[in-house]
Amino acid sequence: MTPNRNITTKGIAFTAVMCALSNVLGFLTIPIGLTSIHLVQFPIILTGLSLGPWAGGLVGLIGAIVAAYRLTPPNPYIIVGNAILGFATGLFYLRLKKIRGPSIIPQAISMIGAYIVQSPYIYVTDVYLMPIPSQVVLMVILPKLLLEDLVSVLLSHLVLFRVNIAEAVSQKPKLQTDIGKR
Repeated sequence: MTPNRNITTKGIAFTAVMCALSNVLGFLTIPIGLTSIHLVQFPIILTGLSLGPWAGGLVGLIGAIVAAYRLTPPNPYIIVGNAILGFATGLFYLRLKKIRGPSIIPQAISMIGAYIVQSPYIYVTDVYLMPIPSQVVLMVILPKLLLEDLVSVLLSHLVLFRVNIAEAVSQKPKLQTDIGKR
C-alpha cells in the first residue's frame, strides 16, 4: 500500500484473497496454438495498480508459489520475479496514474515498465541458475510472459474501470450514532 494510506483490515483481506486467487490461477492454463498461457499475473498486477507496490509485491511473492512448483523442473526463482512484477507495477503506477486521458494508458505503461525491470532477472535466473538455453528464454519465455502481462493488465483495467479498489478497502465503517441520526 502507499505510504500515506493506513493499512486496513479490508486491505489485508483483499491482499490475502489476491494471493489465494493467484495461486489458484497457477493451476489453470489457456491453450493458444502450440503453447498455453496462464493468468497468475492478473491478481499481482491488479493489486499493484490498486493498492500500490508493497501489496503488489507481496501478492507476487506469495501468489506465484503454485506456478513455480508446477513446472518440471520446479523454478523457485519465479516467485521473486513475480514479486518484482507486482512491486514495479505499483511503483510505476503511483507516478503515472495522474496522466490525463484513458486510465488504460498509465496502467499499460506501468506494466510494460515492470516487465522491463523484471526481464533481466528472468533471463539471469533462467539461463544461469536454471539450465534453460538462452534462445528459449529470449524467443519463448520472455515473449510469452509479455503476452500474459498484457492480458492481465487488460483484465485489471476492466476491473478497475468499474471498481475503485483502493477506495473500497480504505473506507471506514459508519458509526452506529451516525446511522440513527436523520
